[in-house]
Amino acid sequence: MMSADGWKKFEEFDWSDEGWCSYLEGLYPPPNPKQTLKFKKKWYKKNIDPDFDDSYEPTPPPATPVPPGVGGSSDSGSDGATPSAKPADPPAPALPSAAFANGTQWQVMGKKGSICFSAYAYSMTMAIGAFACVVSPYRALVLLEVALMLDILAKYGLKLKTEYMHFVLMDDIGAPIMISLTMLTPGLHPYLRILALTSPFLSALLSFSQICKNHSTMPGWVQEFFAPLAEPAARFKVMRVRGHIEVAFGIVLMASVFVAMAAPFAVLMFWNVMMMRYMMSHWTQQAFQDIDDILKPRCERIPGMKQGYAALKSKLYGFVDPESSKSGRLCTIL
Repeated sequence: MMSADGWKKFEEFDWSDEGWCSYLEGLYPPPNPKQTLKFKKKWYKKNIDPDFDDSYEPTPPPATPVPPGVGGSSDSGSDGATPSAKPADPPAPALPSAAFANGTQWQVMGKKGSICFSAYAYSMTMAIGAFACVVSPYRALVLLEVALMLDILAKYGLKLKTEYMHFVLMDDIGAPIMISLTMLTPGLHPYLRILALTSPFLSALLSFSQICKNHSTMPGWVQEFFAPLAEPAARFKVMRVRGHIEVAFGIVLMASVFVAMAAPFAVLMFWNVMMMRYMMSHWTQQAFQDIDDILKPRCERIPGMKQGYAALKSKLYGFVDPESSKSGRLCTIL
């Protein structure tokens, strides 16, 4: 059994280590604090101390007794009784987990799951028709938006709280909902709306596959057909492709302003959402990193371009760097 000294070394380890930071950035969905501790233990045992016991839990310190009358309300009785302690406020009801990564919540959704299944099936069919230019892309985009919103309502309900918005945006379909809304603005060319269908369509497909795999009313052949797409490895591949598509679409959208195929307001709204997307999604960060890996070596070969490219990159990163004064200037939801 591990001693307290081993745990102390674990706590004193420099967790700004590049290896750990790289490992943490690759985790998706982002773990909560309790999950992060478990990942820390496993990573520390594998990379730092093979003898570390990752199942060890430190003994909590004994509770400090509260002196009579401290933090409580006094009962002013004639018998001079000791003031009674004030009962603690009940904890606020917690919202459901934002991850829902494995899709098992659909096992108990009942009619909500059936409604989401039908909405996804119809909206994705219309999206396929829009890709084939036989259905209006605007209509298909609206239907996908409605299906994704029904998914959010089924999982989280509707609450007017800041915490609720955090949970929704951390969900895999939260950001695609925001992206779709920006593409419903006037002035967008139909061909651009067809391209804009890709991100919500892939998001709908991922959620649809989880419903098919886990919902109790699904026929066995449907569960078997969509089960591989609901596995984490397959989902991550689709998320990676979706991240690259979203960034590429944003670049096309900016270029479209100069040929009067998109309104500047739609472009500003889209990149405002993409700032949130970058701060929340490892796959969006990876997409920008891949672009940087392509551009940086080529810019360094051109005299004067190296400094200009570095300045541009630093300027853009300032909008998503938490320590920058420009961070959150356009987006304040997070």
